[in-house]
This record gives sequence, structure tokens and C-alpha cells, in this order.
Amino acid sequence: MTLSLDALRVLDAIARRGSFAAAAQELDRAPSAISYSIQKLEEDAGVLLFDRSGRKARLTAAGELLLNGGRQLLNHAENLGQQARALETGWENQITVALDVIFPPARLWPLVQRFDGVAPTTTLRIISEAIGGGWEALAEGRAMICIGGPPDSTPPGVRVQEMGLAQFIYVASPAHPAAHSGPLDSHRLSRFRAVAVADTSRTHPARTIRLTHLQPALTVSDFHSKASALEAGLGIGTLPRGLAQPLLASGRLVQLEVDTPPAPFPVFMGWRVDGAGKGLRWLIRHLPEYLREEP
Repeated sequence: MTLSLDALRVLDAIARRGSFAAAAQELDRAPSAISYSIQKLEEDAGVLLFDRSGRKARLTAAGELLLNGGRQLLNHAENLGQQARALETGWENQITVALDVIFPPARLWPLVQRFDGVAPTTTLRIISEAIGGGWEALAEGRAMICIGGPPDSTPPGVRVQEMGLAQFIYVASPAHPAAHSGPLDSHRLSRFRAVAVADTSRTHPARTIRLTHLQPALTVSDFHSKASALEAGLGIGTLPRGLAQPLLASGRLVQLEVDTPPAPFPVFMGWRVDGAGKGLRWLIRHLPEYLREEP
């Protein structure tokens, strides 16, 4: 079986964008060309990739399997090309940094300006991830650097160093019942709906932080959305102290009295050691300068 990388890119675009038409728009191709690529891929693989019996084509189990494996091949191909370019010039063509959502990307804008001065031909790509998503991106080759909480385990070919601790506090809207309930133990906390940031892991089981079993929850994609939901009185939750302080000072949120405050959250940086060029080494040296302060 021969699979072309181009056909795998088409399959990936359809899965991400949700339709053949949207994939055609993203890839700047005619819809008929997208359909032909998938038909050819199905012929080459000898399986049906989409169930076309309904109004909307859906991936079959074989399609899901090929999509996941194809994404890994695409990532490896991209990494191989970057390593070859880095070997020739010493500077990578592109470096992707997976930054946990506890850090606002704006913290890195001064670093980006400095990096442009030393590596003007290298594209710096910053993606937002949460909980295990950054480490998964690093392990699967979608990122070369990850900054976030502690990994479950250190992926092969990755080096990890601790950067510091982030402090979190429990908060809620002044109008929320938890704000007037006195000191709260874990049992009483679990009776209120939690507002939580969702794990962005794609292939690994999603994890949760500070959620108890069966506790009702509202999940959002980042901490600014979480703070907004907390202000609206939709639940209780923890925020990084730096993000919470102005909201507490303005009275939009109040700090909850809890028997056991959240433990400090360790922050780590991990990076791939294979094919590291000048740009990656520069970022490893300087990133901690911009993220050392608490989020």
C-alpha cells in the first residue's frame, strides 16, 4: 500500500474543518479535487474512509485509524524537513512552542522581538495547550518546546527542567452561594459546579485538575474564558493568582475561604533534543527569563 503525504494532508484538513468543502477552501483546491484525492486514498488503502450514507460524510473506524497514523507521518515528515534545513544552516525553518494556557501569550512578545533580531528567517509558532496537550504535542512532534505543568512521564528524546511554581486561589462571583458559605472543605466544594479549563490532549485520555469525582463542571478553553464564566456566577474555580488579583481588587470576584488552599503548581519546560538547531538552543536559554514570574 502506497500512501501519499498530499492525500494524508487532505484527510487531515477534512477532519479538522468538518467537510470536504471547507477542506477545499483551506487547501485552495476545487471540491472535485478533494473528492478525487479521498477516492484515490481509499483505493490505495483498500478500505472505506468515510461513511457517506447520511447527510454528512463521517469517518469510519478505518478512517479514524488512518487519520491518526497519517497525522504522525505528516508531523515526522515536517520535522525531518526542518532538521535537514537546520543541519544545512544551523537555524530551523520553524519552531513551534506549546505554551500552557496558564500563561498569556503576550508574556512572550518581548522575547519574540528579540528572537526576530537573531533569527529573522525562522518562523516562531506559539500554540496554546492545556494540561496534557502540550506534552502530547511535544511527544508527537507537533511542537519542539513545551511549557506547562508536570508531565505524566518524560517522552523519549525529550529533556525536562523545572521553571518554578505557580500559585492558584479559589474564587467565585460575589453573588455565588459559595462566597457566603464560610470555610469550605473538599466535600462542600464538590457540591458546587466547577469551571475548569479542558485538557487539549488529542490522543491521550483527558485529565482534570482539582475536580472531584461526579462534581458538575463547565469546561472552557482558556483562563480568560474561565474568569468570565466565574464572574457570571456559573460556578467556582481556581485562577492563577496574578490573573485573579485585579478581578479581586475590582470586586468582580471574591476569594473563597477553603480549609485546604491549592498546592503550588510546578511549571516545567521540555524540549526535543534530536535535531536541535541554533534557534531552539537560543529559546531554551531565554524562555525562562520571560516566564519566571508567576502567571
